[in-house]
Amino acid sequence: MENIRMKGKAWLEGASTGVKLALYALLTYAVLLCICLITISPEQYDISVGGVAPKTITASRDVEDSITTKRRRQAAADAVSPVYYKDDTVSEAVLLDLDAVFSELRAVRELGEQIRAGWTQDNSSFSAEDYAQASRLLTSITLSEYQVRTLMNTAERDFESLYQSVSSAAKTTLVSMITEGQTTEAINNIQQIVAYNTRTDLWYNIAIPTLRACLRPNMLIDQEATEENRQKAYDAVEPTIYKQDQNIVVKGDRVSAEQIAVLEALGLLRGDSVDYSLYINAAIAIALVMAAAYVFTAMFAPELFHMGRSALVLLIAGVLTIAMSLLFGRYLDVRAMPVMLAAMLAVNLLGVKPAILLNIVTAILMTFLTVKGTGIATAQAMTVLMLTAVGGTASIFLLRKNPARVFVLVSGLIVGVIDLLVMVAVDAVELMSLTSVLTGLGYALIGAFASAVLCVGLQPILEAAFNLVTPAKLIELSNPNQPLLRRLMIETPGTYHHSMIVANLGEAAAEAIGADALLVRVGAYYHDIGKLVRPMYFKENQIGENPHDKTDPRVSTAILTEHTRDGVELARKHHLPESLVDMIRQHHGDTPVMYFYAKTVKLLGEENVDLRDFRYDGPKPQTAEAAILMLADTVEAAVRSIQEPTREKMSAMIRKLVRGKMEDGQLDECTLTFRDIGKICTAFETVLQGVFHERIEYPKVDLKKAQRKSEKRAAEQAAAAKSAPEEKK
Repeated sequence: MENIRMKGKAWLEGASTGVKLALYALLTYAVLLCICLITISPEQYDISVGGVAPKTITASRDVEDSITTKRRRQAAADAVSPVYYKDDTVSEAVLLDLDAVFSELRAVRELGEQIRAGWTQDNSSFSAEDYAQASRLLTSITLSEYQVRTLMNTAERDFESLYQSVSSAAKTTLVSMITEGQTTEAINNIQQIVAYNTRTDLWYNIAIPTLRACLRPNMLIDQEATEENRQKAYDAVEPTIYKQDQNIVVKGDRVSAEQIAVLEALGLLRGDSVDYSLYINAAIAIALVMAAAYVFTAMFAPELFHMGRSALVLLIAGVLTIAMSLLFGRYLDVRAMPVMLAAMLAVNLLGVKPAILLNIVTAILMTFLTVKGTGIATAQAMTVLMLTAVGGTASIFLLRKNPARVFVLVSGLIVGVIDLLVMVAVDAVELMSLTSVLTGLGYALIGAFASAVLCVGLQPILEAAFNLVTPAKLIELSNPNQPLLRRLMIETPGTYHHSMIVANLGEAAAEAIGADALLVRVGAYYHDIGKLVRPMYFKENQIGENPHDKTDPRVSTAILTEHTRDGVELARKHHLPESLVDMIRQHHGDTPVMYFYAKTVKLLGEENVDLRDFRYDGPKPQTAEAAILMLADTVEAAVRSIQEPTREKMSAMIRKLVRGKMEDGQLDECTLTFRDIGKICTAFETVLQGVFHERIEYPKVDLKKAQRKSEKRAAEQAAAAKSAPEEKK
């Protein structure tokens, strides 16, 4: 029952996450589509077939009559015949399958014969149990009750005749080849051979189901060769192309259907009321961008699907960047657009991977918006694409480890110089003169510095609005004067000391595998804040009497496991970021409290104790950082119990504990690899070697006696120095 409840809970959580992702995706799609439809506005003409062109319209780019070309190419590809190859293994496999199925059918027929032999006048029909027994004999084929009855009523001679006829006909048919997709025709051919000397009911109820279950084509389509031939035929058809600046229609001429098709391809036609093609093109373009972003995320950063409300941050950052860029581009210059703003905000607020994803999407969308819906690959569009892609990537690289506000402004200046180089590369001829270079440099610095200034201004607002875990926020939370940390230090000094060591262990391990070391450190500071509720029930805070000695072990277990829930409540009450709340909740996973489990078993007997009653609520760690925290917490608590710790003892203990967590499945849902775990163990050993280093055994010295001797010697030396001048006299 408990298992069903847990599965149901997991399903609901997964469904809830899926619904949220779908809503975020729809919201993002709607916003981006609105921006595109507002921005994209090509000049359009109200022309129809047979109408008179109001002006001469030329192709703004090389354009293909895609509908006609595609139709001709597809017709050529469809006309290519499939290429087949013979699979020599099929015939033998089919015959073996036939023998196997007929063996099962024979067993059913013999069962029917046995049952019929025991019939009386009052009982001369098969029962439901008979059909059930017969069905259990059929593992390779499924027959209806009526078909089973037909088989069970068949005489041995008729059955064997059917077997011989079907096997012989199948063998003959396979020799003459069965082409892929022609299995039904092959069965019909076998019917013509077999049916004339086979009972109709046996043919339809037994033979046909058997052949459908066993017969397979041995002449298979060579998909690769066929597709290659079709592709060659497809590619051989030359497209119909209008060259750039070529006249499509001339003023005063009547417009043909072909010309209308080309104008439609360029998006230059206006409908009677609404240009649906514009909406469809924009919708498809945005959908493709989002699909590409989804594929990128699924392949390289699947953890982003669990970002929750942080997905809204990406949407807001992207929309703000596009809106500000369009304003700068309209009233100043496209080279001055703050296209790096999205990347800067994302890397500072959410990290590198979300920033890369958002920068890619922003680069594509800004390029799409720059071409004004005509699809022209102009130098302007290329400039916007390169500025966003290169400038954004440079911003991410510069800010990935140094998100300080001042450095954001410095990075803006650096990116401005990089943007100048991008513009020189895109349009070197125009930027050859000193004036052009200085103008380009000015625009590049304006765009990059505007991105930095906007980032500095918007980052605190978004950080506070969404309670995000940023490096600045984590540094703020790590201050010992934070209310929770101060309470931990005063009310539970043992837990506080334990948390500090766990923080050192976790930070070293995170750095070793490239995880977020600052997040692990701060998570370690707060992971045991739930112990503030009942501090004296935890060993590190006890002095003298242990209250668990007089408490039922099951109650003790409930108290201990409650500290993760208490910690979550305290964290939410003090508005800690959700990432830290998750680490508090997950730092024990669903591990069992083995000490009290063993104590309960000793009291009640193993058969009366369920291990599940002694487990934490979970869930298991979902991230590498949460898993590191779990391991560091476990290792620190256990290593303190080692008598006369040495490096060898600590190493053995660490690896034993980590192996135990793996065997209990606690690391199954996080992203750690075996290589990561090895590095984590090594980092733990290094830190703990410093904490529990071997100390020198100091000799016992009588300090007072030594002091008296020292004073006596000093007095003697002073007296000697005083008498020395008198002797010289």
